[in-house]
Amino acid sequence: MTSRQFLFFFVITLGLTACNRPADNVEEAQKRLTSVPKWQIQEILMDEAPLFKNGKHIPHISGVQFDSYMEWVRFLPDGSFEGHFNGAKDTQKFQWEAYVKQNVIALRDTATKTGGWNIYPRNVYKDSFEMETRSSVYDPPRVTKLTLKFKPL
Repeated sequence: MTSRQFLFFFVITLGLTACNRPADNVEEAQKRLTSVPKWQIQEILMDEAPLFKNGKHIPHISGVQFDSYMEWVRFLPDGSFEGHFNGAKDTQKFQWEAYVKQNVIALRDTATKTGGWNIYPRNVYKDSFEMETRSSVYDPPRVTKLTLKFKPL
């Protein structure tokens, strides 16, 4: 490969990767999340293994199956977060808050101010985002990582 071909290949590769880069910080992640009217669930993962994808359950060694999940979510600029569970009539309301020093956006239950869903800027793109939590509910006492992947609706 000549140096000219290498330079051309390098510029093209750099251009393609720059087009779909993650958010650099919490502020940029906030802008991306609130700029989309609604986000639709695309995939649910448990410890990086898919359990649910494109509306279908995937058999998993744990036997875990999500009968209730958020079909879509919405981030509003005032810090409120709405999520609609499959089969529900109403949406659930939560609060999101940006923690700049920790470089994370965290979702909390509005009433109890608890909860542990986190969104890291490294997982927020213009056309998708991921939120994650860690829980011992599914395989006590082992802590399991759950990841929800969303795309624009």
